[in-house]
Amino acid sequence: MDLLFTLLVWLLPLPLIAGAGWYFTREHENGLKSITELLGKKWLIIFTTFLFIGTWLIPWGPIFPLAAFMVALRWVEFEEGSNKHRAIITSLGIVGILLGGFIPSTTPLAPDSWGEPLLTENPNAPFYPYSEQYVWILTEPELAAVSVTTARTPWAMNPIGGESAIKMMIATTGADKDRLHASIEALNEQISVNINSDLFELVDIDSESTHHYKRGDIDREMSVTRQQIVMDANLPLITLKADVLTVFEVDWGGETTILTVIRPGLNDNHDVWAEDVVIEWLARPG
Repeated sequence: MDLLFTLLVWLLPLPLIAGAGWYFTREHENGLKSITELLGKKWLIIFTTFLFIGTWLIPWGPIFPLAAFMVALRWVEFEEGSNKHRAIITSLGIVGILLGGFIPSTTPLAPDSWGEPLLTENPNAPFYPYSEQYVWILTEPELAAVSVTTARTPWAMNPIGGESAIKMMIATTGADKDRLHASIEALNEQISVNINSDLFELVDIDSESTHHYKRGDIDREMSVTRQQIVMDANLPLITLKADVLTVFEVDWGGETTILTVIRPGLNDNHDVWAEDVVIEWLARPG
């Protein structure tokens, strides 16, 4: 089923483009109008190239190249075809890509040793794109709320630089705090850490953007962010409540998996990279 959903994300723009192509080339008074005549052979080659390169090679996916291409139509003249129809086809391609954000993401996976998740729903999840989040409370090697979130990222169909795309989206949409609500509430219920899940603030920690996790069969460079949960950003040390580590894993097909580890309190013995938890998660089945 997960493979089917991934294929749907890849293929979703095609029915829209094909339907529009059929509509515009259906039989007229002068006979059947070919798609080449409608759009122009050169334009079709350029459009297909932008779509292919954007999907497989450009970090932010095909949307930006296609949007720039559509804007450029105002100044570029082709011997064949209509700019109006070219703009419509390009727009439908972009819409089809964005619609992939409504396709269900895969089920979050975790090591068997974590047991059943404490929470499997996130009422604070954004309407778009589709995401799923599971939350666990771990007591070893130290107390932590751990969440695994899978989210559709149809604008970034490849993992090349996909981490930067998802980081920017999270930072600009406010999803950074929303994804922590369920974990904070789980911690409050378990040990009463007294973090107000509606009023807390996140403070970024200046550190490396990647970390190399290596142990046994695991040898991976992961994109990470480090943050702290505080109640007053102007008094971070006094109001510090928890450390937050986020690990990003971007897959082909427009999906990102986000591992978030929240450890309450100020503990000088923290492994800031939570290697035991992250490496165990990277070695998960499936």
